[in-house]
Amino acid sequence: MTLTFPLRHLIGMLALFGGVAVCAQSINVTAPELGDIQAQRAAIEQEKKQVLDLFQSTSKACWQKFAVNDCLALARRQKYQALAPLNQREIQLNAKERELKELDRQQRLSDKASSKGAN
Repeated sequence: MTLTFPLRHLIGMLALFGGVAVCAQSINVTAPELGDIQAQRAAIEQEKKQVLDLFQSTSKACWQKFAVNDCLALARRQKYQALAPLNQREIQLNAKERELKELDRQQRLSDKASSKGAN
């Protein structure tokens, strides 16, 4: 889908103003929120490892069958289907982490500006 320049510009401006409104809420980011994201990321990595281990054992078993290529294709398809939701969750966590870091950065800048103005 190709957007015309004015429509793209409008969408970009709306996204920018939406981000400014979120930053204006002056939410203080705490370490537990980022720690929670790291814990969720570790859980996702563990689940990915389980999926990949299952794929390895399944593909190894495929070599014992007559229809090796079909078996391997099925194993790959199952692997990708199992990894897709994990990858989506990881992308969401990355976005949330970026958002929290940006809010923290905005908070530090506003604190710095207010302390500079008080001097």
